[in-house]
Amino acid sequence: MTALNDLIRPDRYPLSSRYDPAWLLNLDMGPNPLWMLEDLAHDLDLHPGMRVLDLGSGKGATSVFLAREYQVEVVAADLWIAPEQAAAVFAEAGVGDRLAGGGRGR
Repeated sequence: MTALNDLIRPDRYPLSSRYDPAWLLNLDMGPNPLWMLEDLAHDLDLHPGMRVLDLGSGKGATSVFLAREYQVEVVAADLWIAPEQAAAVFAEAGVGDRLAGGGRGR
């Protein structure tokens, strides 16, 4: 198993490395979503106030990251996660005012 400290790579992922690895693992549903998003964000023109759809948002780590790091408004939607569960993650992360959770389709 990967040590928690191995999930911190400030040289390659300076923004996402500031997040608690244990918190991220608790929300994990696959490969490190913050690393993937941080790589992708280099090719996007994200700016404060912009509205972003986080489709397939999982338990909310990527939505929190977008709201915190880019000050965007996020509409989060995932087929497998109840809106109430995602809303609790957003509120606990202090970004609930910038996120809207979508309904489960199942």
